[in-house]
Order: sequence, then C-alpha cells, then structure tokens
Amino acid sequence: MDYKQKTIESYNQNARELSEKFKELMNLKRREFQRFIDLLQGKKILDLGCGSGDHSLYYKNKGLDVTSIDLSEEMLELCKEKGLNTYLMDIENLEFKSESFDGIWAVTSLLHIPKSRLTEVIKNLNLLLKSEGILYVCVKEGKGEKLIADQSKNTQRFFAFWEEGELKKLFEKYFILIENKRVQFKNTVFLQVFFRKKLY
Repeated sequence: MDYKQKTIESYNQNARELSEKFKELMNLKRREFQRFIDLLQGKKILDLGCGSGDHSLYYKNKGLDVTSIDLSEEMLELCKEKGLNTYLMDIENLEFKSESFDGIWAVTSLLHIPKSRLTEVIKNLNLLLKSEGILYVCVKEGKGEKLIADQSKNTQRFFAFWEEGELKKLFEKYFILIENKRVQFKNTVFLQVFFRKKLY
C-alpha cells in the first residue's frame, strides 16, 4: 500500500476522532479566517482537503459559495451531514475548469503531498484561480517527509514538513507572497501563508 492509500485509510478509519481533534485547532477568532474573506475579490472558494468540513461550513455561513473536496469518503460523509457541496477528489488531479475560484483555502492538506510532486500541484492551483485570486496555505514546520503512525489505531498518515524559506521558494514562480506567520499550537508550529495569483 502506498503513502496515499495509507493516508486515505487513516482518515476513513479515524474520521470522527480526527474531526474532534481538528475542532481543537479551529479558533474562529483567529485573524486568518476574516483576513481570507477580506482579501477575496469574489465569493467562490475551494476548500482543498476539507476534512470534516468545519471551515467550509464557517465560510458558507459567511455567505461564500464553497466547494469542498477530500479523498476520504468518511470525512465527506461528515461534510454532507453539514449540508456542504462536496466532491471526492485528489489534490493531485483536480477536475475543475481554469479560473473557477476567487480563493483556495488549503489548511493542513498540502502537507500530505510529497515535496517532489508539489510544484505541479501549485501550478494547477494557479490555473484554478481567477485573476487576483487568493491562496491560503497552512502546513507544519519542520524538515523532511515520512509516514507517521496515528496514536490510537494501527494506521499511518504521510506528512511533508516545511521550512519557511523552502515553502516560499516553491510557490514564488506561480504566486505573490502577501504575508506569512508562524503559529504555535501545543508542540506543533504551523506556517500560515497568504498568496495572490501571479500572472506568468
């Protein structure tokens, strides 16, 4: 079983447990949620790797037109319970037309893509955004990439860890940096970055 199938299996087996864990991370008073809305030029957004859909629901309740995608069928079932517009879709094979979205919200989803394959994903995200489109990325700070065992069950998920300069360099061909921030939650440091689509 490859890294992707192991990661999908973990999310499917642990969907409700992981959903509760993610809620701990979701402080809607944090400025990045409103900042994303303020930067948008329109209302159509893509929640890339939406998990159980808490962020999607927040933006839907704020009046945005949200499309939610994930590779875990069980996570998408939780999204459907919230009445969200969902698609079972691979971040590495996005099936939308060019310039479909005003913004893309990618919270702890791109970290499941191997570093060697992320450049092609970034290029495609650029194509999916309209002119002046906004991309928000949140990944875990660190070095390297590996499969990590889940604490509660006999499952594993793949993670790529990023350093700030490394992340910016990878995106700079296709995106303009707006702002970035390091945020610590418990023992994990997250890199949060806002980008604007670059016309190239």
